[in-house]
Amino acid sequence: MGRLQEAENLYRQVLGAKANHAAAAHFLGLLLHQTGRSTEGLALIEQSLRAEPKNPDFLNNYGTVLRDAGRGVAAAEQFRKAVAAKPDHGAARDNLGSTLRQIGHFDAAEEVFRATIGRNPFHMRARAGLAETQQEAGRLDDALATFREALAIRPKDAELNHGYGVGLMEKGRLSEAAEHFRTALVADPTQAKSWLMLSQVKPQRESDGELAAMEAQHAKVPADSLARMQLSFGLGKAHDDLKVYDKAFDYFAEGNAIRRKGIAYDGARTRAEFEAMKATFTKAFFEKHKSSAIEDDAPIFVVGMPRSGTTLVEQIIASHPQVFGAGELTILKTAVGKGFPLDMKGGFPAGIADMPDKAFADAGHDYLDMLHTRYPGFKHVTDKMPGNFLLVGFLHLMLPKAKIVHCSRNAVATCLSIFKSHFRGDGHLYGYDLAELADFHNLYLDMMAHWHAVLPGVVHDVRYEDFVADQEGQSRALIDYLGLPWSDAVLSFHQNERQVRTASAAQVRQPMYKGSVDLWKRYGDRLNPLIERLK
Repeated sequence: MGRLQEAENLYRQVLGAKANHAAAAHFLGLLLHQTGRSTEGLALIEQSLRAEPKNPDFLNNYGTVLRDAGRGVAAAEQFRKAVAAKPDHGAARDNLGSTLRQIGHFDAAEEVFRATIGRNPFHMRARAGLAETQQEAGRLDDALATFREALAIRPKDAELNHGYGVGLMEKGRLSEAAEHFRTALVADPTQAKSWLMLSQVKPQRESDGELAAMEAQHAKVPADSLARMQLSFGLGKAHDDLKVYDKAFDYFAEGNAIRRKGIAYDGARTRAEFEAMKATFTKAFFEKHKSSAIEDDAPIFVVGMPRSGTTLVEQIIASHPQVFGAGELTILKTAVGKGFPLDMKGGFPAGIADMPDKAFADAGHDYLDMLHTRYPGFKHVTDKMPGNFLLVGFLHLMLPKAKIVHCSRNAVATCLSIFKSHFRGDGHLYGYDLAELADFHNLYLDMMAHWHAVLPGVVHDVRYEDFVADQEGQSRALIDYLGLPWSDAVLSFHQNERQVRTASAAQVRQPMYKGSVDLWKRYGDRLNPLIERLK
């Protein structure tokens, strides 16, 4: 009922009378976790499990708390124990599958979801979980087939139609995606994420009934809710399409403000991390350390700020017959994290200065093992994780033959485009406040200038505005830098049906157009807090 203080008092009374009361300890621990007192809460939950180590509900809840704390591997272990204690515990099975997916154990996640479907063919959450796992593993056609099987059983299910719509959008089938988002909204008009995705795939050409319905829904939902945030971003996109820029900005500002309240971002800590990277990877460092002898040139890294043209440039490269576009991969971060852990001797990154050159070669082999296991048989594979711009020093020493393409764009245009985007996950925590966004962009520019100074010629720069002005000339120069033979296919990048999972999934299906270059100017004075702070 939301009467949390009364509940807490009652749990404490029970524990006062009987200190080892497992259920009271457990649920007080959960309540404390939910109200921001996770350390105390975790201790109570662990106490309850010492009393009842095989209680499947306790194990499932413990896993959820660990997952919320970012401890995915430990969380999966608890969900596994819950399933072992009670094999038909649907929530624990779903949690185990989704957590394995989150930590990148796609095969294990798929096995869990298939086992759940085997036990209960009508368990739609497991079918959706299986499809989402296949999607994240880069097997979009398999995912779409899984969604179709589920929709054959339950054709009007809002969650299934939404998930299938997202898959179709990633495939570039935008009008079909729109129809499935509409079907989801007929089943559940309150499903805000479907309104948001419909706005992404539908060009808003006039004030129609759907826009009115989305505005009505926005007015109904609680002010700081997830639904309000999703609807705000959707309405911002719709009004941007309609060229009603003042209203669009109001919606974007609201969506960003709601998101910002729900995250912990420390700009000073980010600045310190960037400065530490520069202080470690100096000219003297590269004179002392030699790059590995790895000759493999399969990876093509595309780096830069999000919304700076990275998806466009990857789509152009991936339209070449010798290249597979893998999208945003986390395997470089994984390889670096394994070879150079945060608790390494001397601390991270300062301790790297004393590491032997072999450590970089080992990390390079780890990266390639993961890449070739996931994408066997391809001559070249793009890895388009924008934030890898911070890891250029590692990249150069680990994989000296890999190509690094850095995408840049007008700073105000980049930052506005980020501010207008609803990103999945927690990858861009700096992006929900104009001042923090400007500060991060300044740090990024400084970092790239540093790499160019200490590693001249290692990073190849491309500029979004230059591609828009001269698509063929810039495409030819890029393909030439990559050492690939020319292919006309790269000029028809928008017809490539490869999976695109980023915020640009809809835009990258359009031919290149010049209208986006100066769009930021239409927002006028509303961008002054950003412009005044940018370098």
